[in-house]
Amino acid sequence: MGQNLLILSCSKAKRESARQMPALEVYDGPYYRVLRKFLREYQWPQNVAVSTLSAKHKLFGVIKEIDHYDQRLDRNSAAAIAPECTATFQKWVGDDDSVHLVLGKDYQPAIQPALKRTGRTPIYFDGPIGEKQSLLKNFLHEQSPKKRKTQTRPERQQGRLTYFLPDWDDLLDPNFDFENDRFSGPQRAARGDKHCNRLMQPTHMCDGILVSLAQRQTAKGPLRKLEGTEDKSLRPQDLREFFGLSENQYLFGDCGAFSYVNEEEPAISTEQAIALYELYNFNMGASVDHIPIKTLPEKERQQRVETTIRNADAFLKAWKKRGKLFTPVGAVQGITPTQYGENVKRYYEMGYRHIAVGGLVPQTDAAILEIVQAVSAAAEQLREPPWLHLFGIYRPNLQQKFRELGIASFDSASYFRKAWLRSDQNYLGANGKWYAAIRVPMTRDPRTAKRLRQSDVDVELLQSQEQAALQLLAQYDLGKVGIAEVLDAVLTYDQQLQRTSEIKSMRDRYQRTLEEKPWQDCPCQFCQKLGIQILIFRGGNRNKRRGAHNTAKLYENTGGVK
Repeated sequence: MGQNLLILSCSKAKRESARQMPALEVYDGPYYRVLRKFLREYQWPQNVAVSTLSAKHKLFGVIKEIDHYDQRLDRNSAAAIAPECTATFQKWVGDDDSVHLVLGKDYQPAIQPALKRTGRTPIYFDGPIGEKQSLLKNFLHEQSPKKRKTQTRPERQQGRLTYFLPDWDDLLDPNFDFENDRFSGPQRAARGDKHCNRLMQPTHMCDGILVSLAQRQTAKGPLRKLEGTEDKSLRPQDLREFFGLSENQYLFGDCGAFSYVNEEEPAISTEQAIALYELYNFNMGASVDHIPIKTLPEKERQQRVETTIRNADAFLKAWKKRGKLFTPVGAVQGITPTQYGENVKRYYEMGYRHIAVGGLVPQTDAAILEIVQAVSAAAEQLREPPWLHLFGIYRPNLQQKFRELGIASFDSASYFRKAWLRSDQNYLGANGKWYAAIRVPMTRDPRTAKRLRQSDVDVELLQSQEQAALQLLAQYDLGKVGIAEVLDAVLTYDQQLQRTSEIKSMRDRYQRTLEEKPWQDCPCQFCQKLGIQILIFRGGNRNKRRGAHNTAKLYENTGGVK
């Protein structure tokens, strides 16, 4: 079944915003109001793609973020942009797709050449503006849309904290060839790369995914900034499907304050945050905060706290006005534990019942405990203690204290990243012990290759040693070779890479890993399918699978098995 491509004219009426917004939110003409009203009541129909035709941006998808501008399209300027519109149109439209136009006569010269070249006969929504609005509304309702409903949120669980895994663009090649060390295709799209949460199923590794809106400023992640000519700019991506979230897993959005910590103002506006939380169907969304880092003068630090409070107030008011589809979470910052506690009370008075404590990542355990104690004491004084979330930390030594102090949830990627950030704690066994992964670096890695070119190492010999180490590890898993032979091969290769400073301790760590074979005792998808490959420190497809395994063990250890 093909898609229905809907092309709308831009509108002179636009909504002001401090930051760029999806075009769907910027344009405020009658057609966009019809579309937004429809999307408040119904989910985005799967077979509908929506684009805009404008003088400044030409033909582009309505998910593209744009600034407020004032530039009129007439018949002459429409004809001038026709070649670019044709190129974009041809990228989007397939043989089974239909085209629907809600355009004035001045806009049509921009799209007519594309229709002619592709042999398309579009469906025109003609007549006065009121009639076009009615035709657009009928068209949307004819697509069998599903009713939108208020998103659920996790319930407080006795004796355990709800755990969210932050998204770090953790996509994996589901058909990676570990035996020959090859990707199944040249690019992510061709390979069908999937998020680790999807590939771990039916094993659960978290209660939900925390997604940062800061992705809008990067080239990575499902919320990354779009140019407007991509297929993904024509409709919001289904993030629940992307992350493989089950019915009892949740999508939590935050603003990624550490990504703009060195800027005077947050890189995200309140209007932008709410629009994106709604557009992508988040269960929970945090207000826009600004971290009062210790390196700033005291006055600036206090200004950031006040900015965070003003944003929280504006966020909640805008949320109430727009329809309340997700749960608002007030992001709290502070300079002292006392101020954190005072701000929790302040947010409660605003109307927040879900509050997230930010700025904790660089703090010591002792400092964090002071802040959490102050926050907890403030919450206990309230009529209905709010749901309290801790942004960006796990802190194993404080977990019991967090439970005692009434913390409801946290997010952390620490166990995921341990898979490649530690030399001795890369794999968490089913027995609760940490094991070192066995490093077999890739000679074809650009950084390694550059270093080798600058040395006297025989690269061909090194590559043969690399392959020998990998083959012996695989044979050891099958019981065909002994530990000593494997260790000798791995460490001989490692010495050639001039990584000899810890050779004795590395041998001891590797020997323990090989002797105890912890991968054989784990029932998770990755350990069962990969065997010893999950304990080889080498490339993203092994390392991130090991990180996902560690995260699943963390989730299990915190009582989150479902």
